[in-house]
Amino acid sequence: MKFNLNNFLSGVSLALDFVEIDFLGATSNHARRVAYISQRLAEQFGLNEDEQFDLFSYAMLHDNGLCEDVLQTGIPDQVPEDRHAQLERYTLHCDIGEKNVAAYPFLTGQRNIIRYHHEKFDGSGFFGLTGTEIPQMAQIIALADTVDNLFHFETRDPENRVIITDYIVNNRGKAFAPALVDAFLGVSSHTSFWLDMQEPFIDHALARKAVVREIEISTEELFEITRIFARIIDSKSKFTCRHTSGLMEKAEIMADHYKFDREWKTQLLIAASLHDLGKLAIPTAILNKDSELTEKEFAVIKEHTYYTRAALSRIDGFENICNWAANHHEKLDVTGYPYGISAHELGFEERLMSCLDMYQALTEDRPYRPGMDHESAMEIMRKNVRSSKIDEMIVRDIDRVFKKT
Repeated sequence: MKFNLNNFLSGVSLALDFVEIDFLGATSNHARRVAYISQRLAEQFGLNEDEQFDLFSYAMLHDNGLCEDVLQTGIPDQVPEDRHAQLERYTLHCDIGEKNVAAYPFLTGQRNIIRYHHEKFDGSGFFGLTGTEIPQMAQIIALADTVDNLFHFETRDPENRVIITDYIVNNRGKAFAPALVDAFLGVSSHTSFWLDMQEPFIDHALARKAVVREIEISTEELFEITRIFARIIDSKSKFTCRHTSGLMEKAEIMADHYKFDREWKTQLLIAASLHDLGKLAIPTAILNKDSELTEKEFAVIKEHTYYTRAALSRIDGFENICNWAANHHEKLDVTGYPYGISAHELGFEERLMSCLDMYQALTEDRPYRPGMDHESAMEIMRKNVRSSKIDEMIVRDIDRVFKKT
C-alpha cells in the first residue's frame, strides 16, 4: 500500500504534544513548531529533500521517550515552568526515544538524532559532545525545541521575538553553533516566519514547507511502526502499563478465532495498538489516581476516545482503523462515548474491540482493585449484554476462547 508518512506523523504528533503539555507545561502544536523551524533552517543549510524529510520526522518525534522516562523516574514535583529545566537534566528520554524510532522508515540512515537533541555546541549537554561531534540535525532540533519550550514562538507579542532572538544570539558558540545562529537570523528576519507559527496558521505553514513522502509499505510493516506508539501509550500510566499490549494479544487470538485474513487481522492489531492514543491527552494525575475517579475526573477520562479519533482521522488510509480504535467505548444502546453511536452504526470489528477492551480492563490490576479472574470478568460482561450495551455473540465467544487459555 502507498502510505503518506507526513500525515501519519501529523496525527500521532497531535497526541504526543499533549504529553509535553501535561509533563512540561508546553503549549499545543509544540512538535509542529519544532518541525517548522527545523524545516526552515534545513533550507538555509541546503539539506536535500530526503534529509529534510528525515529532519521533519525527527522533529515531530523528538520527545517520544518522555512518557517512559517519567514512568521510570517520576515527574519532578515542580511548577510547570520548572519542569522543563529539571526533566532536561536526564538523558533517559533521549535514549528511550532513539530506541523507540529504530524501526521507523527514515530515508537517509541518520543515527542518534533524538539521542543527541539536547547537546550543546560547547560540550555542556547531556553527553558532553562538542561542535561537529553533534549531528547537524540534532543541533537544529535542539535550537528549535529549547527556544520554543522556553519562550513559546506562538506568543504574538513582537517583544517576544526580540527576547527569542537575543537569547539565541547570546548563546552563539555556547548552546548553538555560530552557523546555526546565523541561519536562524536569516529565516527570522521575515515577519512571515513568526506569523506562520501562530495557532491558526501552523498546520498550513508546515504543509507548505515540509517535504512530502509516500512509501510503499505492507500492513505488517506498518504495524511494526504503530507498535512504537503502543509502548508510548502504555507508559503514560504505571497502572495501565500492560493495557495496550494485552489488548493486542487478545485481538490477535480472536482474529484467528474468527479466521480473519492476514490483512484484516493486521488492521485490527493496528487499531488495538492505537486505540488509547488519546489517553496521552489525559492528565497523568487522573490516570494514576489510586482510588475510584470522581464524576468530574471520569468526564475527563471519557474525552480520550475523541482525541484518538482527532489524531487518527488525519491519516489517509486509516478510515477503518480509526473507527475500530476510536469507537471502543461506544455502546449498542447509545449510552457510550464520545458520540453515543447507535447499534446499527457499529460494525463487527468495533463491537469486538469494545468487548475485548472491557475484558482486558477487567482482568488487569487497577490502583483501586486487583485484576479479576475470567469468570468474574465474564459475569460483568454478561450484565452488559443483558442491558444491551455489548454484543452477546462476541461475549460468548470471548468466554469460550479465553476460558481455555
